[in-house]
Amino acid sequence: MNTLDLHGVKHSKVEDVLLQFFFWENPGCKNYTVITGDSYQMRKIVTSWLDKYEYYYYIPSHNLGEIKISE
Repeated sequence: MNTLDLHGVKHSKVEDVLLQFFFWENPGCKNYTVITGDSYQMRKIVTSWLDKYEYYYYIPSHNLGEIKISE
């Protein structure tokens, strides 16, 4: 499983980082974890991007600071 930690990434750069991670660095991978931390705004940006590209994901109830993604 590949993990992307978004701590320290500015909100304005998140979509660029996601594109790089999903389409260039890890093409063909089936499972990912994105660590957003406690930022509601960061979670919203990431989940909107995931919806746009039709990824299946969930946020574990025991850790709201991460998003699990599977294709």
